[in-house]
Amino acid sequence: MRGRIFEHCSSISNVHKYMSIIPVIDHSTGTMSKITSCVGLCILSTLCLATAGTVQQLLQLNIPDAPPPGTQTLSGSFQGYSIEVASFADMAGNLTTPNKLSYRMLQNLKETSGSAVPIRVGGTTANHEIWVPNQKEAIIQNFATSGAEQPANITWGPRYMESFQVFSKGTKYTVGVTFDSSTKGEDASVSEATEFLQKYREKLICSGTFPVDRNTTTWSINQYVPEWLSRISAIASRVLPKDNQKLFQAGVFVAPGSFSADLSWTAQAAIDFGIASTGLAKTFCTHQYFGAACQPVKPTLAGNVMNRTALTQQMNYHAGASAYSTSKGLSYVIGETNSIACQGLAGASDVFGAAMWSIDYAFYAASLNVSSMYWHMGTGYRYSAWQAPQNGTTTLGPRPLYYGNWFIATALGHSDARVVPIVNTTSLAGYAIYSSKRHRSELKSIVLVNMEVFNSTSTPASQRSSVDFALPEQLGGKRCQGSVRRLTAAGAEVRDGIIFAGRKVGLDGTINGHESKELVARGVVNVKASEAVLVTLG
Repeated sequence: MRGRIFEHCSSISNVHKYMSIIPVIDHSTGTMSKITSCVGLCILSTLCLATAGTVQQLLQLNIPDAPPPGTQTLSGSFQGYSIEVASFADMAGNLTTPNKLSYRMLQNLKETSGSAVPIRVGGTTANHEIWVPNQKEAIIQNFATSGAEQPANITWGPRYMESFQVFSKGTKYTVGVTFDSSTKGEDASVSEATEFLQKYREKLICSGTFPVDRNTTTWSINQYVPEWLSRISAIASRVLPKDNQKLFQAGVFVAPGSFSADLSWTAQAAIDFGIASTGLAKTFCTHQYFGAACQPVKPTLAGNVMNRTALTQQMNYHAGASAYSTSKGLSYVIGETNSIACQGLAGASDVFGAAMWSIDYAFYAASLNVSSMYWHMGTGYRYSAWQAPQNGTTTLGPRPLYYGNWFIATALGHSDARVVPIVNTTSLAGYAIYSSKRHRSELKSIVLVNMEVFNSTSTPASQRSSVDFALPEQLGGKRCQGSVRRLTAAGAEVRDGIIFAGRKVGLDGTINGHESKELVARGVVNVKASEAVLVTLG
C-alpha cells in the first residue's frame, strides 16, 4: 500500500527531471525510508503555446484510492497562530477594548474550518518576562535601544490575562513560562503557570523556549532534559491537580541545521534521554524557519521561501522526528514557524509568494504526521498574517500570508481529513485530501501548487507559464465533475490584489465578494506560475 502512489510513472526520457528522493513513513511502525519516485506524476507531453516564451506542460495525476495505513486524521484546528508575548496584549486587546480586527480574522477561519483557531503565546520575549502581581498596567515593555523591534524585557500584571478572554469561545492556548535556572527561576515558572492555569484551564504549558542564563557553548541536551523534567515536576506538583497534569509541551527546539551546525538537539535524542519518562509531556515541539533576516547573507523569495528543494530538505528532519515522537506517544507539533526568522524580510515574507509557500509547507507537514503548526506573528512583524494594531505607517489589515491560511482552512474544511502527497517536483506540489467521516476514506479534494516564481514587474502577464494537470480515469477523466477555487495575484512579488475564488479580505477583516468556482473542463485543471488551486470533487 505504501508504494501505491508511485505506480504507473511515465518512462519517457525526461521524467528524471521530476524525480526526487522523498521520505516515506510507515505510520504503523514509525519507520522511515526513502523512495526515488516521480510521485504519481507522469509527463504526457510538453506543449508550446502561441505566445512566445511560455511553455505549458500537460501532466497526468495518479491518485491512490485511499491513504496509506496509519495516515493521521487531522482536526479542524490543524493550523494556529503563535503570538509574541510582548505583542499579545495589543493584538488581542482586552475586555474593554477588544481588538476587533484580530477577532474577525480568527472568526473567518473558525467559520471555515469549524474549529476555533488555537493560539500559542510565546516567542523570544517569553524568556525576558517578569510577572508583577501588583502591576496596574497589562504590560510594560522596556527597550534597550530606540527603534528596536522587540523589547529587551517586559513586565506583566493581572490585566494582561484579560487578553485571553477576547477571542472566540473554545480557543485553546499554549503559553510559555520562563526557564531561568536556580530556585528563583523555578519560583518564577511556578508563579507564571499559576496565574495562567488557575483562571484558564484550556491551556498547554511550554517551558524552556529560550533559556538565556546557561552557557550555551557547553550546555547540552543531556543536561537540558533532567533540568526540564525537574522544572515541570515542580509546576505540576505545586500548581496542577493530580488528575490533570499531562499539560506540558516538550522540546521547543529549533530544527537542527536551521541556524547552527550543532545537530544534537533532536526529538529522538530528547526522548531517548527520557523527556517523556514522567508522563507529563503531552506533545513534542520544534520551531522552524527558512532563513534569517538578521544574518549577514540575506534570504530571498526565490532562494528561501519559494524554493521547494530547500523545503524538502528541511522537512526531512520533521519526517523522522514526527514518526519517532508519535511512536513514543507524543503528538508532534511545529509550535512556532514562519518564512524568515528575525520578524521576517520585506519582499520575501510579506508578499504573495509567501502565501504560496505556506500552502505547500502546511500540507507537506500534514502528510508527515505533524499534528498542528503555528504561524508566528507580532506587532509590525513582516511575516505576520495580519497587522493589528497600527504600527507606525503600516496599515491595519490582512497580509498575503493570511490568504494562504484561508486556503488551508478551506481545503481541510470541517476536517477529519487525511493528506497524501501526489506531486513533488522542484516547482510543483500536489496533495490529495481524503475524508474519513463515513468510516472509510474517500477522496474529497486535491490541492495543486505551482511554485515557479512569476514576477509581474519583469515579465509580461502574457508570458506567465502554466501547467495543465489531467485528472485520473478513476475520477472520470475527461468526464470528471469538479469545481476549482483559485488563489491568484498578479505575481509572487505583490502585496495587494490577491483573490481567492473571487473574494478578498477587507482591511477590517471581513471577506468581500461572491465566491466564484470554475468547473473542471475535460478533466484538466490549469495552474499558472505562482498560483494554487483547490479542486473539490463531486
